[in-house]
Amino acid sequence: MGILNEMFGDGDKEQYTAEGELLAKGSYESRSAEIVEGYNVYRRKYVVKSLIPKLLLVLLALASSVMMIMTAEEGKEIMPVFCLLISISVGAWFISQPINNMKKFKSGLEVLEGTMYDAEIYTDKIKISMVQTEPQETEEAPPETEEQTEADLALDGENGEEEIPATVIHLDSPIVDLLDRESMFILVVKKAYVFIIPKRAFTDEETQKVREKLSVIMGIRYKLQ
Repeated sequence: MGILNEMFGDGDKEQYTAEGELLAKGSYESRSAEIVEGYNVYRRKYVVKSLIPKLLLVLLALASSVMMIMTAEEGKEIMPVFCLLISISVGAWFISQPINNMKKFKSGLEVLEGTMYDAEIYTDKIKISMVQTEPQETEEAPPETEEQTEADLALDGENGEEEIPATVIHLDSPIVDLLDRESMFILVVKKAYVFIIPKRAFTDEETQKVREKLSVIMGIRYKLQ
């Protein structure tokens, strides 16, 4: 939990409502196309960029292994060949990780499609909560297992007894970036957790206010795309 507990919290706690100036508030329906667009922006800026130096190191290791094989004495090629195989395996693992993560990401889009969220942007935090639908009253209805949602995952599976708590991301942390695109805000935590908030949830005035305030407060962590 550790550092994530400092970033995420229960939106019902009084301390989260007492601080910060409210800049924008609205509701939006989750759309797969928007989620994919925002996630691809995140991948290009963070995943691919971090992958390049790793692959360069792998290529260097491959070149060194090949040179050792070429210059090794007869009967002593086992160790350079072993190094070559390790380099190839590490390179394949580096490449496969983003591909597997993308597959898992896309497989969960159907669950999020059409889900309604409320979003509140303050000067010190962003609060995202899933809109609860009214359950239909039935006589002696058997209990049902709730499906896991984006809010559940962000809170490491900590659900409230009656409702799913809000996800609260504190903007004063150095591990939080906010990408400002034409149609959405992309919130990135620790370069690993991504939250996509479409601007259609807010008015133009609210969007402009968010840009003016947070670009000053967050500095280089507020990135115009």
